Amino acid sequence: MSDEKVSQFIEELPKCEQHLHIEGTLSPERRWSCVIANGLQIENCSSLEELSQQYETEYVYQKGQDPAKYLQEFLAIYYASMNVLRTVDDFYNLALDYIKKANSMNVRYVEAFFDPQAHTSRGIEFDVVMEGLLKAKEEAWSHYGIQLHWIMCILRDMSAESAIETVKQSFPYKENIIGLGLDSDEHENPPSKFQEAFKLARQYGYKITSHCDVDQKNTHQHIKYVITELGGARPPAKKYELENPDLYLTPKFPTGADRIDHGLNVADNEDLLEFTRKSGLGLTLCPIGYQKHMGPHVVFPKVVRIIEYGIPITLNSDDPAYMANYKSEILAGTLKGCNLSIRDLYEFEKNAILMGWTSDVEFKRSFLKDLEQVYLKFSI
Repeated sequence: MSDEKVSQFIEELPKCEQHLHIEGTLSPERRWSCVIANGLQIENCSSLEELSQQYETEYVYQKGQDPAKYLQEFLAIYYASMNVLRTVDDFYNLALDYIKKANSMNVRYVEAFFDPQAHTSRGIEFDVVMEGLLKAKEEAWSHYGIQLHWIMCILRDMSAESAIETVKQSFPYKENIIGLGLDSDEHENPPSKFQEAFKLARQYGYKITSHCDVDQKNTHQHIKYVITELGGARPPAKKYELENPDLYLTPKFPTGADRIDHGLNVADNEDLLEFTRKSGLGLTLCPIGYQKHMGPHVVFPKVVRIIEYGIPITLNSDDPAYMANYKSEILAGTLKGCNLSIRDLYEFEKNAILMGWTSDVEFKRSFLKDLEQVYLKFSI
């Protein structure tokens, strides 16, 4: 198939995002508008042009990077940038910017992360964050037909007590938060540190996931813990899941998370590949982003090995304002890097909607129908 046809296929393909940090979509333009609106200043920056230059980078492999150090350096920039988010409108406009971008790429289903501790720790009320995000969620559906769900994330470089308190703060909004995740600096911050917070989240009815970042210390142990223990005993399946088994990816173990974020290192050994496959969990991968510190010659063979092993994956944009690639670019780049076919891209989006935690079975069926139609149109 010609490059032009592949691009057209990607454009028309219905898409999902399930590993996207809403704070990671903070563009220079939105950040600058928050600076102006809130009467703030950015050190060594006096214009949008100067700010935009700070974002510009060749997001390519740099030989010899330390993955742990790279993650820490990225997070320092990431948290410093979001300091401009202060008001309900700031969070609303941040999310709406992404929704408009998603709509332009035919992204129809989104489960997006947000980091409340990154805001409450600097004096922003939890309610302010939620009011803005929930306003955007409503508009995503009413104006764009995008089903948007929020996954609250715990910052693993903060205390276990802070995590529990944050989960408690979320209680009034538990009908509008679909899951609890775990992100930020993994070094010396294993998922087991937050077991009590995840158990509480299970009591609130949240689905459970966790970042297992790439090439971090003890990453294989962390992956196995997430699969088998995080969150404790799995609750009974929901009625809509039991009645529609063809629409939901069902975890097989009685305890542990409902999926894994990143988890590329399952490809490192046969035992972990087999264990992950048996668990029934899917992985939300971000292959284009991994290239920054690993190189394509390392990343893409690992992705291919996971695919060939039969582990369901999705492809996602992670922090696209900083990584310079949104969903469509992720699909195109991974297809080329892994030497995949349009059938593979079709399967990734099918995986994604089956991994989706929504209770809206009609939405899922409609998505799958449209997905099939687009694939058949281009596969003839």
